[in-house]
Amino acid sequence: MKFKSLALIAICLSFFQNVFAIVGTDSTSQEKSIDIKLYSTTASDKELKAQRTIDGEKPVQPLNLIIGPRKLTLWGYAQTGYTIKDADGTKTNALDITRIILMARGELTNQLSFFIMYDAAKSQLHEYYAEYAFSSTLKLRIGQYKQPFTLESVISPTILNNISYDNSILYLAGIATDPCIGNHVGRDAGIMFTGDFFKYKTWKLFNYSIGVFNGTGMNQKENNSQKDIIGQLNITPIKSLMLSSSFILGTGHAESDNPYGVFKADQNYKRNRWSCGAEVKTSPLYARSEYIIGNDAGIHSKGYYIDFEAHILPKFDIVADYDYLKKNNTLDNSVTHTYLAGFQYWVYKRCRILSEYVKTQPKIGATTNAWITQFQIGF
Repeated sequence: MKFKSLALIAICLSFFQNVFAIVGTDSTSQEKSIDIKLYSTTASDKELKAQRTIDGEKPVQPLNLIIGPRKLTLWGYAQTGYTIKDADGTKTNALDITRIILMARGELTNQLSFFIMYDAAKSQLHEYYAEYAFSSTLKLRIGQYKQPFTLESVISPTILNNISYDNSILYLAGIATDPCIGNHVGRDAGIMFTGDFFKYKTWKLFNYSIGVFNGTGMNQKENNSQKDIIGQLNITPIKSLMLSSSFILGTGHAESDNPYGVFKADQNYKRNRWSCGAEVKTSPLYARSEYIIGNDAGIHSKGYYIDFEAHILPKFDIVADYDYLKKNNTLDNSVTHTYLAGFQYWVYKRCRILSEYVKTQPKIGATTNAWITQFQIGF
């Protein structure tokens, strides 16, 4: 018993000696401290224009907190809109808060990091994932985030020319408007490998993403035993041009009855998607286009869009967009055309006023004319 007591006292003395050495109370030991730094940086206009579509959410004016070897970056944006709408003679107008997005990225080591995105306007957690970078060629991501399907769906809304995503993207990428898959903004829980490889001149020629996802959507529990396999491959043969193709091989779990009577709510159904597209980015002009096809238990659909931006003045751009969506290829009355034209004025960095006229013309139903103005602050 006496031996155990002496051993315990020796362990305690050793512990306190180490604590004192760390806080610097032991005059014979080297003083140790943890450096804490707080600073902010602002990306240049050149850096902002150089960002790729596939880069997604990137900090523009981040607040960086450095604690020892660790780094925490904080940033976000807010969007408020005013809409004047005329739907078959019924006129409305409304001011709304579209998004208030708060983001944080923590770099625990040179390889290990995490990311969190929260929408304060809707009180929703959009993204939360951990990422381990074996190299720039191979990164492993686990958590909830945007599915790597289509170019437009992974673009940050802060640089998107249309205030809402194109109807073909909303419907076929599972972002919104499809009653069977639900409105889950194209995010899902999954495990994904991503990276860039094969250096060509001053850039990487290939970018890829391939992963396995639940298929249920953002903040939803798994509701069947199936998983979705989603992949994307982007090729940049010249610096101003990127070619892209992506796919979804999956099984949906219907949130409502299929409008064409193929399956009922709570039933599983085959849900496959494929897309191809291109993005052209130069100093005065920007263009992006994609073609998407879908298969929901034998109901085939398709859509495509063309997006255009012309840089007229240092802070002023003209924007235009055409979108085509056919929800059932066997029915001509399932077609919707959408036309968009407007302008954007960059007040400062990623702070802008985006104003545009949108005409939505379905084959069946009322034509909608809307003038939408969005005020955006990036911080």
